[in-house]
Order: sequence, then structure tokens, then C-alpha cells
Amino acid sequence: MPYKRGISMIIREASRANNRKNILTNEYSKTKPLALFTESIVSLLSSKDIHSAFVDLVSLMGQTFPLSAPALATRLSGNDSRVYTVLGHTMGGDQEARRVLKSNRYSYTSVLIGGHPPLLNKRIDLPILNTAHARITLTINKGIHDEIFKEWVNILTPAVNKIIDNDQLTHLAFRDGLTGLLNYRAFDEMIHAEIERSSRYDTIFSIIMIDIDFFKKVNDTHGHQAGDLVLKSVSQKLLELVRKSDLVFRYGGEEFIIMMPHTGIDKAANIADRIRACIEETGLAEDIRITISIGVSQYKDGLEPADLVKKADMGLYLAKKRGRNRVEIVKDIS
Repeated sequence: MPYKRGISMIIREASRANNRKNILTNEYSKTKPLALFTESIVSLLSSKDIHSAFVDLVSLMGQTFPLSAPALATRLSGNDSRVYTVLGHTMGGDQEARRVLKSNRYSYTSVLIGGHPPLLNKRIDLPILNTAHARITLTINKGIHDEIFKEWVNILTPAVNKIIDNDQLTHLAFRDGLTGLLNYRAFDEMIHAEIERSSRYDTIFSIIMIDIDFFKKVNDTHGHQAGDLVLKSVSQKLLELVRKSDLVFRYGGEEFIIMMPHTGIDKAANIADRIRACIEETGLAEDIRITISIGVSQYKDGLEPADLVKKADMGLYLAKKRGRNRVEIVKDIS
């Protein structure tokens, strides 16, 4: 009898423990999404810019629910279409971006979450915003945490709306009036964000600095209207020649900078030389032909933004000194 009573007591205790576990599990399942929702909203509203906000949002989603393979497609008034995704280009990321954005022209931002790249399964599109000024859609693998993501989207909508409103207000401040490119102020903001991201995720990026050769001669010979035409034409050509993930800035005067995420210095130099050759072959008018000189540098952990720019500027100086219409790289500051 004592033996049977002991067995019964163990069974009752196990049952109570299991009940307590179920209660705690249910409470955890309720509080975990709430904590995620709160973290994502705080992250959105405290981000330095809309680009960083969306990268961090997809990163949080992807790290928490990697099997869902989240991707965020954005089309904002006054900005290029862009996709932020944990999917690789060849793993369905490009195909999905074209489907959701209904366009072949967009910037592609890969969001690294660690581990094996998630697989693409049957997808579900969850609209976050769909207005005349902004269309933002979250896409996930169907059947994995669908309800959590649907609730997440509903909670995110007001916060996303707010940061887009702020972005629209600051858009003019970050664009060059003549060329429409991102300006020096935008570069200063984004270079800090890219360095912080590279340090956090141990990634690389490069910048190339471009200067139009003998630009003063164009102004002196053909007038400032012709000079403005050259600046606008070069700007448009740069946008056509860079990759979807690259950012083009008018750094000042006749100088431009291209920021190239996830790109080492050798690959950046190859792209830079392709740009140089294409600009050389492009005739703006019968009597106006131009060339460009380029300096290239790569971010190394611990570098300040000014040091990275200084390296690219040194490369540009070498290109000018060695005859112009060429590309020079600088890996270290002596």
C-alpha cells in the first residue's frame, strides 16, 4: 500500500508539474510575440534612417523566425524601389522582388541572419502600407507563424507610417537639387550606418570616389549650362551602371561617391573601371566628351568614416597624377 501511495503521489506531482508547464508555456507564447512587437517598434522609431529601420526589422524577423524567410518590398514616393530580404539572389530573392514590386528596377539589400540561408516555400504577402505615396509588403513562407506575422503587421503599420512621413519631410534635405542624387548630408548619415552594420555583422563594403576630368574647362569653354548638363548626364549614367544594392552620391562639385555594400576592394575596382570605360565612350554632345578619374577604398574594422574617405581620395589623387581617366586603389594609409 505505501508503495502504491508513493506511485500515486509521483503521478499527481508529475501531472501538477505538467499543468504548471502548460500554463507557463501559454503565458510565454503570449508574452514572446508582445516583446517582439515592442522591440520592433522601438527599433523602427529610433533608427537613424528608413533604410536602417527596414534592415533592422527584417533582421529581427529573420533571426527570430528563420524558417519564415521574411522579405520586405518597398516602393516609396521619391525613392527607388527596394527589397530587404534574407533570401539570396539565386535562392528566389530576385524572382520574388520582381513579382511583388511588379518591376525589374529595384535595389536589393541582403539581410544576413547567420546559419544556412532559408529556403523559399509557398509564400504569403502581407501588406503593411498601400497608399498613393507608399507601398510596403512583407512576404513570408506560408504556414509558419502566419498568425503572429499578421498581428505583427497590424501593430507595425502606424510606426511604419510615421517613419515614412518623416522620410518624406527630410527627402529634399538629402537630395541634390541639380542631379537628384543623394547628397553629402545623406552620405555622412549612411556611411556611419554602414560602418556600424559592418562592425556588427562582420561584413565588408567599399567606396569609390569619382571626379570629372577637366570639368573647369567644360564650364570655361561651353558655359555653366553645359557644365550642368555634364553633371546631370554623368549622374544618370552612374545610376544606370551601378548594381541594385549600390548607392550613388553627389559628394560636391564634380565629385561623386558610390557606396558598395558586401563588396571587396578588388571587385569594386573592377566595377569602377567598367564605369570609367563606359563614361569615356559616352558622348554628351559632338564637342563635349569627358573622362573620369576614380579612387577606391575598402572599409576595415576600426576605421573612421573620414579615414575611409581619405583612402579613396588618395586613390583619386593618384589617378589624376598618373594621367587621369584611370582607377587607383588604396588599401592602407601610410
